[in-house]
Amino acid sequence: MFAVTTVTVAMTQFAVSPVLPLIIDDYDISRGTAGLLTSVVPLMHVLMGIPCSLLVGRLGPKTLITLAALLASVPALTVFADNFYILLLTRLVYGFSLALLMTAVAPLLMQRFRPSELPFMTGMFLASISVGVSIASFITPRIAAELGWRASLSLFGCAALVAAICWQLVMLREGKDSPVAARHLPFGMFLQTLRSRTTALLAAADAGPYALYTASLAWLPAFYHEVHGTTLEEGGALTGIISLTGVFTLVLASFLAMRAGRRRPFLVLPGALAGFAGLGSILLAGTPGVYVAVVALGFVSWFYLPALLTIPMELPGATETQAAVMLGTLLSVGSIFTFAAPLVVGISTDYLGTYIPGLALFAVLSWSLLVSGLLLPETGRVGPKASYNV
Repeated sequence: MFAVTTVTVAMTQFAVSPVLPLIIDDYDISRGTAGLLTSVVPLMHVLMGIPCSLLVGRLGPKTLITLAALLASVPALTVFADNFYILLLTRLVYGFSLALLMTAVAPLLMQRFRPSELPFMTGMFLASISVGVSIASFITPRIAAELGWRASLSLFGCAALVAAICWQLVMLREGKDSPVAARHLPFGMFLQTLRSRTTALLAAADAGPYALYTASLAWLPAFYHEVHGTTLEEGGALTGIISLTGVFTLVLASFLAMRAGRRRPFLVLPGALAGFAGLGSILLAGTPGVYVAVVALGFVSWFYLPALLTIPMELPGATETQAAVMLGTLLSVGSIFTFAAPLVVGISTDYLGTYIPGLALFAVLSWSLLVSGLLLPETGRVGPKASYNV
């Protein structure tokens, strides 16, 4: 049930991207303004990532997931969005729901699975997100063509509401959250976790590729449509390949991470390829090579995540709440760049008349994964152990 809930919540994340040209025309707004529809989601991660991680110790992860699914259903009101600001408000609330979901997952997995199983189960959680994003990328333009873009976004919100109800029914049968998850983190230890070198490197590792992924899914459909003459359905399908590749990549990465003795190679390999994949998705547009580029972009956007998100759970002495704080910090810091990415691409395109400089900038910044991967401590079975205060 958790996987189904995650899929339905994730469907809304980039659902606006394949229909952005329609939204721009409908509301008569600039590309920079339209970029806010994607940027407000990571903005809520910036603002709420750390506070949500502290709520884990008070409410428990199962309760937070219920709240996340309920808030993710707010975009069902998109059919009533007669102006841009109402639509923006639904996206803001949705961003809060995603912040709750992302910070609750680590404590939930740590409660239910053995340490050796954590990389695989983390990957399966991420695969559920990728499945949701893929579904939306492929079907949103088709639903919009039949029912209108507002109806397409509303349907995803309705799906999240159904999942929230089903999740809560399952949780009522299981009972309250485990008291282990409800332990509070002393303020001094919270600050120590927040300031640690490992926390900073984890955040930096994710910031670059996450920003590239967001900028690509936000604007590549419009770029392919406006510059290279593809239909909205074809543009949505091309970016859907990025997320669909992520599903298979995550299964492979999760399986390998569960059996491997190291974590850093899972960051260094995609980190080395990240910038080239991002540039290829731009420069090879309109050629058969673009399919290779978007598959590579899907690989580098997802392959590192099972290992990266497992590291906080493997640090010696780290509790569920400490892991949640590290992941909340990772989410907040990375989301600063992710918030900026769609805006920068949209505004630079308005002023320069081309998408290429903005998209290329975030392709280059994605190499932060390579640099951080080389500097992070090894937490796997092979190599010296690190602690959360490194």
